[in-house]
Amino acid sequence: MTSESVSSPAKVIQVYRISGYVLGPCEKCGKEERALLMFEDYGMGWECLSCGHTDRVDRVDWIDGDKLPPDWGLG
Repeated sequence: MTSESVSSPAKVIQVYRISGYVLGPCEKCGKEERALLMFEDYGMGWECLSCGHTDRVDRVDWIDGDKLPPDWGLG
């Protein structure tokens, strides 16, 4: 009998380089109001600006540009 470790897929987010806007919905509330977050140990992740949920990620894929959602009122 062999035991194989099953690795989970890497958590990856796509982030606009200038604004820090993270593409995709929050896993908790479903709203698309996520922003890039850096933890105290310099790990990367995201925070939902609507419900406050945070999550760590394994990798950030950077997107050139400064997109913000229109309803943020900052663009």
